[in-house]
Amino acid sequence: MDGDEGSKMFDRLIAEEILSTAAQRASALPFCEVEDLYLGVNGQLRPTPDRTAKAQDQDVLRLHGRDAVLPESGRGWRYALFIFGDSGELNGCLVLSAPSAPGPPQLMQLRNLGGPTPAASPGDPTAGHPPEATGQLRYPDGSEDTEERLLSLSATVLKLEARARVQNALDRTMIADLGQRESREAFVAEVLSELTGRPICIEDAFGNIRAAAGIGPDRPYAQPGPGARARIAQLWLASGSPVREPRRLVALVLPDRDVLGAICMLETDKPFTDEDVFALEYARRILHVELAHRRSLAQVELRLGRDLVDELVAGMDQRAAVSRAQALGYDLGAPQHVIVAQWQPMTGGDSAVVALRKALGELRTASLVSQGSDMTIAVATGAPTGAVLFKVMSRLLHGASGAVGVGGPCQEVTQIPRSFAEAQRALHIRTHSIEPSGLTRFDQLGIYRILDTAGGQPDLAGYIDEWLGALQHTDDSRGSDLVHTLAQYLDHGGNYDSTAQSLTIHRSTLRYRLKSIRQITGFDLADPEIRLNLHVATRAWRLRPQTSSGTRPRAGMSSTDRRSPA
Repeated sequence: MDGDEGSKMFDRLIAEEILSTAAQRASALPFCEVEDLYLGVNGQLRPTPDRTAKAQDQDVLRLHGRDAVLPESGRGWRYALFIFGDSGELNGCLVLSAPSAPGPPQLMQLRNLGGPTPAASPGDPTAGHPPEATGQLRYPDGSEDTEERLLSLSATVLKLEARARVQNALDRTMIADLGQRESREAFVAEVLSELTGRPICIEDAFGNIRAAAGIGPDRPYAQPGPGARARIAQLWLASGSPVREPRRLVALVLPDRDVLGAICMLETDKPFTDEDVFALEYARRILHVELAHRRSLAQVELRLGRDLVDELVAGMDQRAAVSRAQALGYDLGAPQHVIVAQWQPMTGGDSAVVALRKALGELRTASLVSQGSDMTIAVATGAPTGAVLFKVMSRLLHGASGAVGVGGPCQEVTQIPRSFAEAQRALHIRTHSIEPSGLTRFDQLGIYRILDTAGGQPDLAGYIDEWLGALQHTDDSRGSDLVHTLAQYLDHGGNYDSTAQSLTIHRSTLRYRLKSIRQITGFDLADPEIRLNLHVATRAWRLRPQTSSGTRPRAGMSSTDRRSPA
């Protein structure tokens, strides 16, 4: 063996001894364990003992002797600690692992394992002690600094590394595929909960929970009312930081003083940390981008929809209306209803418009919505949703002090102005009744259509056609006398004998005619509300010069027939 080979062998033995000593000292630490070893000879690192190559090897080589956190291969923390000799030569590298990142003091202990230990002179009190025992550290340029400075730098490095992981994880929620998740908000809540180990709730502008992670089926806290949300907004604007509320920390998505949503981080048995607050605020920025983009698209769509609604209720050509609606993804070919709503106190901005649109969306009813001067207007596909629509709007607007009117069905675009007028009429009757809050459908107004005169002349023709139209059509086509029979029956209070006598027919004939009336109209003649409307309709039918079908009332009215409707 020549001198060079002997020198290399000696260097290798020294490196192995130093690496082994460092590995033993690291293994003795309670917060981490040695996962892998690399021996350094002549500046080259090789796994020891020899093994097949793996992806980690390239990660270690790319560090070029700088201690750093390694990319995660799963849950937990992995760290590359390089070991240097007294003269600064690279002797190897330890790959350490732990369930979670250690704190600055522990990191200080690890880094002291890898630094050069100067040779001590006889009698030196620091001989055989690691560098931390002296309270000083030596850098390659010979400068010295205190342990406190290194601790501060180590803490800063750890904080930056941790925050970089938070940013990278949350940034991925904006571009990654949603998979089985329902929304982008659900993705953000899931990732934020994994990063912090805390339950997360994401609310919409009205305080409804739209996404959550780490909570059970029940709402973990009471829904904030308008007053509570306004107070949180004031505190947020004043401090610019998350607001502490009972059982949660709240960060608002609040551009231009218009709340779009909120992220709530819920309490656990551990207090909130600065890192929790950083993660919450960064998630809020991510959600801000998503909700602001979504709002911009919705505003464009809403503005175009408003213009179309205004033209539809004013009267619009069928072909032009269908073409413009298709451009918005809306089908005017199906039957339509016009819906109008008023809420007190009048809500600011687009709150009522957004609430009506969301309510119809929850009920799976396609619609176009606009805001008029004193009411919100919607053109909606399909049959009216009834009182459920009012309940949903009341929930979204945090109060039931409003009224909704629904017009009759429209088979063609040209009938939409008529449905709009009917919806306004229904709304007027509701707001001026003894129960001004609620929903009223025009086709259920009954006698109120002729008692209410706010719209001008009473709607006698429409009222008679609604209640007697089917019977009139039967009389015209069959030459029967069912409308007159019904009028006599109601005038005589439902008495079979007196009714049959006034009609000069047999009692069984009267019974047959009444059975036909029930079958044709579908009305229950025993229902007091139906009997009242039918009675009023037959009185109005008698007084009109001719019926809607062109036939005149039967001649030879009785004394009861000739009485005034008053």
